[in-house]
Amino acid sequence: MENLNKIEQELNLNFPSIYKKFYLECQKSVPKGMVGTDLFHNKSELKEWALELLEEDNAENFLTDNDFVFMMHQGYMFWYFKIDGNENPSVYFYREMSLKPDKLTDLKTFLLEYPKN
Repeated sequence: MENLNKIEQELNLNFPSIYKKFYLECQKSVPKGMVGTDLFHNKSELKEWALELLEEDNAENFLTDNDFVFMMHQGYMFWYFKIDGNENPSVYFYREMSLKPDKLTDLKTFLLEYPKN
């Protein structure tokens, strides 16, 4: 949690409490359904990889400064949400060659359902 608090201070943002809880749980043990998925370790690294994927796909960069890439699976798909003060933001999903993201569900529902799949 200390790492997450430091990032919030450095970037002047506030992660939703739902995400903070998920982050802490994953520090102890990554959910079985997320094996092979890179979870947030360094904000710029996952977002950088996502931007590289968009470039490789010749897709328009739709990611903004407020978009937080929190998961990426084997370099060909990623999930993100907007950090804009909303405690339960929408989760968006991009997969290789789709050219634009899909809006999935809210963060709370996503974090309850996705790891079990």
